[in-house]
Amino acid sequence: MLASFLLRFCFGLTVLGPSLAHAQPSSVLEIPGNGTTVSGVGMISGWKCEAGDITISLNDGEPIPATYGLPRADTSGVCDNDGNNGFFSYTNWGNLGDGEHTAVVYDDGTEFARSTFTVTTLGTEFLTGANTQVSVTDFPTPGETTTFQWNEATQHLEADSRDPACRETLTMNPGETCRGSIPLELETSRLGEISTGFSFSVEAEGRGCISISGIPAFNYCYSVRLPDVLGKIGVSVIRNEDGSWTIDRFPFVDLGECVIDLTVKPGETCRGSIDLPVGDIDFTFSVEDSGRGCIEAEVDVPFVGDEDIDACFDTRKDFQKILDKIDDVIEIGAFAAKNADGSWTILDFL
Repeated sequence: MLASFLLRFCFGLTVLGPSLAHAQPSSVLEIPGNGTTVSGVGMISGWKCEAGDITISLNDGEPIPATYGLPRADTSGVCDNDGNNGFFSYTNWGNLGDGEHTAVVYDDGTEFARSTFTVTTLGTEFLTGANTQVSVTDFPTPGETTTFQWNEATQHLEADSRDPACRETLTMNPGETCRGSIPLELETSRLGEISTGFSFSVEAEGRGCISISGIPAFNYCYSVRLPDVLGKIGVSVIRNEDGSWTIDRFPFVDLGECVIDLTVKPGETCRGSIDLPVGDIDFTFSVEDSGRGCIEAEVDVPFVGDEDIDACFDTRKDFQKILDKIDDVIEIGAFAAKNADGSWTILDFL
């Protein structure tokens, strides 16, 4: 009889084991997730297969009511129902202050989910009066440039536009823009070539517009095709009958972040490289909170050696003195100048 009981017990474990191993949760707190960082005005959200009155408590504070029954088709299989299992509420994370916090979710007063998360503020509970636009290169994919605009209501930088990388055979329709880098051969450059950023866009009425950083002459729109003068820098863009423009030829370089006309504010950094006929220099340019400019550079130039640069300076003149250490052969001029507000603006690379 004992042997029969043990046989049935072991068989029961064999059947029950796989079921327990593949058991799926019937409720999840997704935002804020455990170990994540949040900021601005955001959502508290998740799902639960069956629920009554859902509330959320932050740091054991007063219950925050949540709306339940939102469509979540991805949960219908787990919950074996119509999928209307989502819950959400809004909060201003800035009210909690910087640091680590806890969120606990209740169903009719019974806890069913919790998370520990971190809040990062902008120095205040709700930032007002700020306005900025930031372009991020190589995001979300290499070659693309996404522009973010500050939104006071959400306390976030929101994606405003996404521009592809300019490339040969790319066709731009009215209202579209592409961005890239280009080498320029200029008589004013001691080594004959510099690299800079540019954009090409098509207006709603079909005019093609090119803008090359730091060169006013290349900041115009054209109705039929870009002028022959652009042939000197290897540019060819032709208008099509439907008002679109096709890039026929564009010589590209990977300039990095430190493009001409870029203003680097205190606390900010840009990275780039200078490709020279006799070698190259990889560098990082940053501005301290005090307003001092700093450069770290790895020099790989024959006849000059591999003497690296790691120094800070208060004026463009002081910057030039630092560059003079390797200036005898390649004649690098100070490529940034300090502004009255403590920021520095990239002027030239040579």
